[in-house]
Amino acid sequence: MDRRQFLRTAGVGSVAALAGCAGGTNVTVTSLPPETTLVKVSPEGGYAFSPDTLTIEAGTTVIWKWFDGGHNVVPDGIPAESDWEGHEEWEDPGFEHKHTFTVPGEYHYVCVPHENMGMVGDITVVE
Repeated sequence: MDRRQFLRTAGVGSVAALAGCAGGTNVTVTSLPPETTLVKVSPEGGYAFSPDTLTIEAGTTVIWKWFDGGHNVVPDGIPAESDWEGHEEWEDPGFEHKHTFTVPGEYHYVCVPHENMGMVGDITVVE
């Protein structure tokens, strides 16, 4: 192998190795069941929930789907009667957390490692 061929081969390997570090991996979303809403966790590698504000009816299931790794969904203000505990562990792309909201009220949640970057969300559950 000559020097040029070696450098071309090494360069391709380096680009392939770095591709996973850029965020925004290829995560797909299939159709959702009725009375279900999707919240994307870090779509396009950003530090955000999308949408970051929801108004849903009681009985609606929310699915958080990770599009980038190193995030969590932690409640930071929920109605006293609610049993939602969120998901504190940091997860990889493709992971899903779901919860059916039955208690009306205001829910505020954060991604703990990125809260100071504005990665917060709010859900209002109505009767």
